[in-house]
Amino acid sequence: MMLPLKDRAKLNQTISRIQGGQFDANDIDGLLMKLRPYACTRTVFLEVAHFVAHPDARDRGVAQQSLTAMADSMRFFVEYVSGKKSLILDAPFPSYVYRLFLSQTRLSDERRLKAEFKVSHSSLIKKIESNFTVDRKTDTCSLRTGKGGSELIAALQYVTGFIHSRPAFHVRDFHQQMKEVMHAQGVNFDEQAWDAQTDRISLAILCLMSNTTFALNDGSRASCKLETENHFRILSGQRRLPTGSITSEPSSFGSLIILGVVTIKGSKGPLPVSFPLIDTNLNPYDHCDPSLFLKDHTPNELGEYEIEIINLATDMSLSQDYKLVRTDSLVQ
Repeated sequence: MMLPLKDRAKLNQTISRIQGGQFDANDIDGLLMKLRPYACTRTVFLEVAHFVAHPDARDRGVAQQSLTAMADSMRFFVEYVSGKKSLILDAPFPSYVYRLFLSQTRLSDERRLKAEFKVSHSSLIKKIESNFTVDRKTDTCSLRTGKGGSELIAALQYVTGFIHSRPAFHVRDFHQQMKEVMHAQGVNFDEQAWDAQTDRISLAILCLMSNTTFALNDGSRASCKLETENHFRILSGQRRLPTGSITSEPSSFGSLIILGVVTIKGSKGPLPVSFPLIDTNLNPYDHCDPSLFLKDHTPNELGEYEIEIINLATDMSLSQDYKLVRTDSLVQ
């Protein structure tokens, strides 16, 4: 299926504005909507385009899968590891554990799987799928009759022995796949001029995705927001960590990211867990309005202590000079 001539003409106008550095978030939205039907199997491009088409709660896609995997991991840790509860495979167990087997297998060290358990990612996944059955009505999973075995159990103990997490994607993956879609559709663009605008396009994407709600496979909700790897940095002095050790880190904010947040039922109430959902290499000092940076000089038990924080909000927008600003600052 090819892009209709009329849509291609409109797309050329949008691309011209983007390459000239005279575009806004609406142009990026329009570009994604026009190209979305032609993405085929390019999952990262589709993921971002779907955010435009379906800005309400996302119930599918690579970001939702990553959030579900983290929620399953933390739930397993709370219920089984921290709760010192044994997982008995001979009896029905919660179906989220089955999802956990699959997601953690994909994230595990394949070299170690092959060396110690004689299985690859794909072969272990096939074994999991063939050895267990899921009952959707009771939301439980059971070992099939005559299935299992010590080797499979040992491999499952290994992959669930760590809490693995990985960002759903890096924003450069989106840019690569968007170019592939445009090339496949015969859309003309100047690669050098286009590449010069990738950071600004990335910022528009981050604003688009921030403050999105996700519906997870277990019926719970998750969210994401625009953040930095570290929400503050130490300018002078040191701080004491919960472990008791003393450090002068973090000394930088790190890169801009989309932070995923899931909430688990803990023994003492809801337990929010956050992790990098979408990675970038964008430096906040290059792309955030100066008004977002605030300094606090409050001595602590170790003496002089000055930090800098970045005052981001769940809803962020781009200013006319392509700097990230709080959306609420634009409507006051």
